[in-house]
Amino acid sequence: MNKRIVALSVVFALAFTACTEKKETATEEPAAVEVVDKTATAVDSVPAPAEVPDKSAQLAEGTEITVKGEITEINQGKDGYTAKLKMANGTVYFATISIPNLKDPKQYRKFNVGDVIKVIGKTFKVEEDTMIKVEELY
Repeated sequence: MNKRIVALSVVFALAFTACTEKKETATEEPAAVEVVDKTATAVDSVPAPAEVPDKSAQLAEGTEITVKGEITEINQGKDGYTAKLKMANGTVYFATISIPNLKDPKQYRKFNVGDVIKVIGKTFKVEEDTMIKVEELY
């Protein structure tokens, strides 16, 4: 009988411990705690000047654009090449130049790094870069 009492006591203790642990883990904690900085001064409350966004980031995809810039890099592709164009104001575009995309295929020609060219085409984004599918080349 002593063994039965000890066994029942052990089972009861384990059951009680399990119930107690569940109650402790069932309490909800807030998802976020608001922290208020009460040390702010009048200088801290002046908003910082607005950052001037890159004009190329404002263009909607498919916008027709005319760009004149210096070629700073050329990446050869299958049907043509992509020229990295840097405008006078520092804005950078990537012009995809290929015969199939040009309105007049006779306009296609190779340029070199350092050449200044003018392109007309539609924009599209690739990650953070603004690309231009060139339709006219000057």
